[in-house]
Amino acid sequence: MSTVSRTTHPELFPLYYEKKLLEYVKANLVATRFGQRRSLPANSGRTIEFYRANPKPINTTPITDQPTPPATALPNLTPIQVTVQEYGDSIDLYEFTDMTSFVPLVDYITDILADQAQRSLDTIAMNELCSGTNVLYAGGVNSRSALVGTQKLTKTDIRKAVNLLQRENIPPFEDGYYVCLIHPDKILDLFTDAELIQLANANMSAFEKGFVGQFAGVKFYVSTTLPIVDNGGTPSVPVYQTLVLGKDAYGIVDLDGTTLKMVQTNVDRLGRVKTLGWKAYFAVKRLYEPAIVRIESN
Repeated sequence: MSTVSRTTHPELFPLYYEKKLLEYVKANLVATRFGQRRSLPANSGRTIEFYRANPKPINTTPITDQPTPPATALPNLTPIQVTVQEYGDSIDLYEFTDMTSFVPLVDYITDILADQAQRSLDTIAMNELCSGTNVLYAGGVNSRSALVGTQKLTKTDIRKAVNLLQRENIPPFEDGYYVCLIHPDKILDLFTDAELIQLANANMSAFEKGFVGQFAGVKFYVSTTLPIVDNGGTPSVPVYQTLVLGKDAYGIVDLDGTTLKMVQTNVDRLGRVKTLGWKAYFAVKRLYEPAIVRIESN
Protein backbone atom coordinates (compact mmCIF):
# COMPACT_ATOMS: atom_id res chain seq x y z
CA MET A 1 0.00 0.00 0.00
CA SER A 2 1.48 3.36 -1.03
CA THR A 3 2.01 6.11 1.52
CA VAL A 4 1.32 9.76 0.80
CA SER A 5 4.29 11.79 2.01
CA ARG A 6 6.19 14.96 1.22
CA THR A 7 8.49 12.82 -0.92
CA THR A 8 5.81 11.04 -2.97
CA HIS A 9 3.36 13.96 -3.29
CA PRO A 10 5.24 17.24 -2.73
CA GLU A 11 2.52 19.22 -4.50
CA LEU A 12 0.05 18.58 -1.65
CA PHE A 13 2.08 19.99 1.21
CA PRO A 14 2.34 23.69 0.27
CA LEU A 15 -1.49 23.79 0.25
CA TYR A 16 -1.61 22.40 3.78
CA TYR A 17 0.87 24.96 5.09
CA GLU A 18 -0.81 27.82 3.22
CA LYS A 19 -4.13 26.89 4.81
CA LYS A 20 -2.48 26.59 8.21
CA LEU A 21 -0.95 30.06 7.95
CA LEU A 22 -4.14 31.69 6.65
CA GLU A 23 -6.32 30.15 9.35
CA TYR A 24 -3.95 31.19 12.14
CA VAL A 25 -3.59 34.76 10.93
CA LYS A 26 -7.32 35.30 10.39
CA ALA A 27 -8.19 33.78 13.78
CA ASN A 28 -5.70 35.90 15.72
CA LEU A 29 -5.76 39.27 13.97
CA VAL A 30 -7.58 41.80 16.13
CA ALA A 31 -7.40 45.16 14.35
CA THR A 32 -8.81 43.83 11.10
CA ARG A 33 -12.00 42.29 12.51
CA PHE A 34 -14.10 45.41 12.77
CA GLY A 35 -13.59 47.33 9.53
CA GLN A 36 -15.26 47.46 6.14
CA ARG A 37 -13.78 44.69 4.01
CA ARG A 38 -12.88 44.95 0.35
CA SER A 39 -11.51 42.15 -1.77
CA LEU A 40 -8.60 42.69 -4.15
CA PRO A 41 -9.67 41.41 -7.60
CA ALA A 42 -6.95 40.37 -10.01
CA ASN A 43 -5.88 42.89 -12.65
CA SER A 44 -7.68 45.78 -10.92
CA GLY A 45 -4.74 47.96 -9.94
CA ARG A 46 -3.21 48.75 -6.57
CA THR A 47 -5.80 51.25 -5.37
CA ILE A 48 -8.92 50.23 -3.45
CA GLU A 49 -11.79 52.64 -2.94
CA PHE A 50 -14.01 52.73 0.12
CA TYR A 51 -17.14 54.84 0.49
CA ARG A 52 -18.50 56.74 3.45
CA ALA A 53 -22.19 57.59 3.28
CA ASN A 54 -23.05 61.01 4.66
CA PRO A 55 -26.30 60.83 6.67
CA LYS A 56 -29.50 62.32 5.29
CA PRO A 57 -30.94 65.25 7.25
CA ILE A 58 -33.81 64.63 9.65
CA ASN A 59 -37.26 64.92 8.09
CA THR A 60 -40.10 65.92 10.45
CA THR A 61 -42.71 66.89 7.84
CA PRO A 62 -45.87 64.72 7.91
CA ILE A 63 -46.90 63.02 4.66
CA THR A 64 -50.29 64.22 3.36
CA ASP A 65 -52.79 62.07 1.46
CA GLN A 66 -52.15 63.83 -1.84
CA PRO A 67 -49.87 64.45 -3.50
CA THR A 68 -47.16 61.98 -2.56
CA PRO A 69 -44.11 64.02 -1.62
CA PRO A 70 -41.21 63.92 -4.07
CA ALA A 71 -38.20 61.77 -3.38
CA THR A 72 -35.21 63.45 -1.84
CA ALA A 73 -31.67 63.17 -3.12
CA LEU A 74 -29.39 60.26 -2.35
CA PRO A 75 -26.82 61.24 0.30
CA ASN A 76 -23.39 62.04 -0.99
CA LEU A 77 -21.01 59.11 -0.95
CA THR A 78 -17.51 60.23 -0.05
CA PRO A 79 -14.88 58.10 -1.83
CA ILE A 80 -11.72 57.32 0.14
CA GLN A 81 -8.83 55.63 -1.62
CA VAL A 82 -5.93 53.60 -0.25
CA THR A 83 -2.95 52.04 -2.01
CA VAL A 84 -2.38 48.35 -1.39
CA GLN A 85 1.16 47.51 -0.26
CA GLU A 86 3.08 44.22 -0.33
CA TYR A 87 4.53 42.76 2.87
CA GLY A 88 6.31 39.53 3.72
CA ASP A 89 9.30 37.64 5.09
CA SER A 90 11.04 34.31 4.55
CA ILE A 91 13.37 31.71 6.06
CA ASP A 92 15.86 29.49 4.21
CA LEU A 93 15.92 25.81 5.20
CA TYR A 94 18.55 23.28 4.16
CA GLU A 95 17.02 20.05 2.90
CA PHE A 96 19.57 17.92 4.77
CA THR A 97 18.83 19.76 8.02
CA ASP A 98 15.11 19.22 7.51
CA MET A 99 15.64 15.52 6.74
CA THR A 100 17.88 14.80 9.76
CA SER A 101 16.14 17.01 12.33
CA PHE A 102 14.43 15.36 15.30
CA VAL A 103 11.52 17.80 14.94
CA PRO A 104 9.29 18.63 11.94
CA LEU A 105 11.06 21.83 10.94
CA VAL A 106 8.62 22.86 8.22
CA ASP A 107 5.78 22.71 10.74
CA TYR A 108 7.72 24.79 13.24
CA ILE A 109 8.80 27.33 10.65
CA THR A 110 5.22 27.66 9.42
CA ASP A 111 4.07 28.39 12.98
CA ILE A 112 6.82 31.00 13.39
CA LEU A 113 5.96 32.68 10.08
CA ALA A 114 2.22 32.63 10.83
CA ASP A 115 2.83 34.34 14.17
CA GLN A 116 5.07 36.93 12.52
CA ALA A 117 2.53 37.61 9.77
CA GLN A 118 -0.27 38.06 12.28
CA ARG A 119 1.68 40.47 14.50
CA SER A 120 3.05 42.38 11.51
CA LEU A 121 -0.33 42.95 9.85
CA ASP A 122 -1.95 43.77 13.19
CA THR A 123 0.77 46.35 13.87
CA ILE A 124 0.32 47.93 10.43
CA ALA A 125 -3.42 48.21 11.08
CA MET A 126 -3.02 49.54 14.63
CA ASN A 127 -0.55 52.20 13.51
CA GLU A 128 -3.08 53.48 10.97
CA LEU A 129 -5.98 53.42 13.44
CA CYS A 130 -3.95 55.21 16.13
CA SER A 131 -2.88 58.05 13.84
CA GLY A 132 -6.24 59.83 13.87
CA THR A 133 -7.13 63.22 15.31
CA ASN A 134 -10.02 62.33 17.64
CA VAL A 135 -8.09 62.09 20.92
CA LEU A 136 -9.18 61.91 24.56
CA TYR A 137 -6.49 62.27 27.24
CA ALA A 138 -6.88 60.47 30.57
CA GLY A 139 -7.02 62.35 33.84
CA GLY A 140 -8.54 65.48 32.34
CA VAL A 141 -5.28 66.73 30.81
CA ASN A 142 -5.22 68.26 27.34
CA SER A 143 -2.00 66.99 25.75
CA ARG A 144 0.27 63.97 25.52
CA SER A 145 3.10 65.82 27.25
CA ALA A 146 0.84 66.31 30.29
CA LEU A 147 0.59 62.54 30.79
CA VAL A 148 3.35 62.41 33.40
CA GLY A 149 2.77 58.90 34.79
CA THR A 150 -0.25 59.23 37.06
CA GLN A 151 -3.00 59.56 34.45
CA LYS A 152 -4.18 55.94 34.35
CA LEU A 153 -7.00 54.64 32.16
CA THR A 154 -10.32 54.60 34.03
CA LYS A 155 -13.90 53.56 33.41
CA THR A 156 -14.76 57.26 33.26
CA ASP A 157 -12.51 57.59 30.19
CA ILE A 158 -14.38 54.73 28.50
CA ARG A 159 -17.74 56.36 29.25
CA LYS A 160 -16.46 59.67 27.86
CA ALA A 161 -15.38 57.93 24.66
CA VAL A 162 -18.81 56.33 24.31
CA ASN A 163 -20.39 59.73 24.87
CA LEU A 164 -18.28 61.22 22.05
CA LEU A 165 -19.42 58.47 19.68
CA GLN A 166 -23.07 58.82 20.65
CA ARG A 167 -23.03 62.62 20.31
CA GLU A 168 -21.84 62.17 16.72
CA ASN A 169 -24.58 59.58 16.07
CA ILE A 170 -21.96 56.91 15.36
CA PRO A 171 -23.80 53.58 15.12
CA PRO A 172 -22.55 50.62 17.17
CA PHE A 173 -21.91 47.26 15.55
CA GLU A 174 -24.72 44.86 14.65
CA ASP A 175 -24.77 43.36 18.17
CA GLY A 176 -25.45 46.80 19.67
CA TYR A 177 -21.98 47.32 21.15
CA TYR A 178 -19.05 49.57 20.39
CA VAL A 179 -15.60 47.96 20.34
CA CYS A 180 -12.56 48.82 22.46
CA LEU A 181 -9.08 47.67 21.40
CA ILE A 182 -6.93 47.76 24.51
CA HIS A 183 -3.43 46.73 25.60
CA PRO A 184 -3.45 43.95 28.25
CA ASP A 185 -1.55 46.23 30.66
CA LYS A 186 -4.50 48.63 30.64
CA ILE A 187 -7.01 45.88 31.41
CA LEU A 188 -5.32 45.64 34.82
CA ASP A 189 -5.86 49.38 35.36
CA LEU A 190 -9.44 49.30 34.17
CA PHE A 191 -10.81 46.26 36.02
CA THR A 192 -10.15 44.67 39.40
CA ASP A 193 -9.52 40.94 39.72
CA ALA A 194 -13.07 40.42 41.00
CA GLU A 195 -14.51 42.35 38.05
CA LEU A 196 -12.47 40.29 35.57
CA ILE A 197 -13.80 37.08 37.14
CA GLN A 198 -17.35 38.41 36.82
CA LEU A 199 -16.74 39.35 33.18
CA ALA A 200 -15.34 35.90 32.43
CA ASN A 201 -18.27 34.13 34.09
CA ALA A 202 -20.79 36.33 32.29
CA ASN A 203 -19.34 35.55 28.86
CA MET A 204 -18.40 31.87 29.04
CA SER A 205 -20.68 31.02 26.09
CA ALA A 206 -19.40 33.81 23.83
CA PHE A 207 -15.76 32.88 23.28
CA GLU A 208 -13.77 35.05 20.89
CA LYS A 209 -10.01 35.37 20.53
CA GLY A 210 -8.87 38.32 22.62
CA PHE A 211 -12.34 39.08 24.02
CA VAL A 212 -12.32 40.13 27.68
CA GLY A 213 -15.84 41.28 28.43
CA GLN A 214 -18.24 44.18 28.08
CA PHE A 215 -18.87 47.37 30.01
CA ALA A 216 -20.90 50.54 29.34
CA GLY A 217 -22.02 49.31 25.93
CA VAL A 218 -18.47 48.43 24.85
CA LYS A 219 -16.84 45.07 24.09
CA PHE A 220 -13.16 44.87 25.02
CA TYR A 221 -10.51 43.05 22.96
CA VAL A 222 -6.86 42.88 24.02
CA SER A 223 -3.91 43.31 21.67
CA THR A 224 -0.20 43.81 22.33
CA THR A 225 0.25 45.52 18.95
CA LEU A 226 -1.34 48.78 20.10
CA PRO A 227 1.46 51.39 19.99
CA ILE A 228 3.13 52.52 23.21
CA VAL A 229 4.65 55.94 22.60
CA ASP A 230 6.72 58.49 24.51
CA ASN A 231 5.11 61.53 26.13
CA GLY A 232 7.97 63.71 24.89
CA GLY A 233 8.85 64.97 28.35
CA THR A 234 11.92 64.78 30.58
CA PRO A 235 12.05 62.20 31.99
CA SER A 236 10.18 60.33 29.30
CA VAL A 237 7.04 58.45 30.30
CA PRO A 238 5.34 55.70 28.25
CA VAL A 239 1.89 56.51 26.90
CA TYR A 240 -0.59 53.74 26.09
CA GLN A 241 -3.15 54.09 23.32
CA THR A 242 -6.64 52.63 23.57
CA LEU A 243 -9.20 52.71 20.75
CA VAL A 244 -12.99 52.86 21.00
CA LEU A 245 -14.63 52.25 17.63
CA GLY A 246 -18.02 52.53 16.00
CA LYS A 247 -19.27 50.75 12.91
CA ASP A 248 -17.60 51.47 9.54
CA ALA A 249 -14.84 53.50 11.18
CA TYR A 250 -12.15 52.10 8.87
CA GLY A 251 -11.65 49.92 5.82
CA ILE A 252 -9.34 46.96 5.23
CA VAL A 253 -8.27 44.67 2.41
CA ASP A 254 -9.86 41.30 3.10
CA LEU A 255 -7.36 38.53 3.81
CA ASP A 256 -7.95 35.39 1.77
CA GLY A 257 -5.94 32.88 -0.24
CA THR A 258 -5.16 35.58 -2.79
CA THR A 259 -4.07 38.43 -0.53
CA LEU A 260 -2.23 36.30 2.07
CA LYS A 261 -0.09 33.39 0.94
CA MET A 262 2.38 30.88 2.29
CA VAL A 263 5.30 30.65 -0.13
CA GLN A 264 7.50 27.58 -0.59
CA THR A 265 10.16 27.73 -3.29
CA ASN A 266 13.30 25.79 -4.19
CA VAL A 267 15.61 27.50 -6.66
CA ASP A 268 18.81 25.72 -5.61
CA ARG A 269 20.16 23.78 -8.59
CA LEU A 270 20.68 20.68 -6.41
CA GLY A 271 17.50 21.14 -4.41
CA ARG A 272 19.50 21.59 -1.21
CA VAL A 273 17.92 24.84 0.00
CA LYS A 274 14.22 25.67 0.16
CA THR A 275 12.71 28.98 1.11
CA LEU A 276 9.59 29.19 3.27
CA GLY A 277 7.85 32.51 3.65
CA TRP A 278 4.67 34.54 3.70
CA LYS A 279 3.52 37.50 1.64
CA ALA A 280 0.47 39.70 1.94
CA TYR A 281 -1.20 42.40 -0.13
CA PHE A 282 -2.65 44.61 2.55
CA ALA A 283 -3.98 48.07 3.35
CA VAL A 284 -5.94 49.75 6.14
CA LYS A 285 -7.55 53.20 6.01
CA ARG A 286 -9.42 55.30 8.54
CA LEU A 287 -12.73 56.32 6.97
CA TYR A 288 -14.44 58.58 9.50
CA GLU A 289 -12.51 60.31 12.29
CA PRO A 290 -15.49 60.83 14.67
CA ALA A 291 -16.02 57.03 14.69
CA ILE A 292 -12.55 56.34 16.16
CA VAL A 293 -11.81 57.70 19.63
CA ARG A 294 -8.22 57.26 20.78
CA ILE A 295 -7.66 57.43 24.54
CA GLU A 296 -4.10 58.17 25.65
CA SER A 297 -3.08 57.30 29.21
CA ASN A 298 -0.18 56.19 31.37
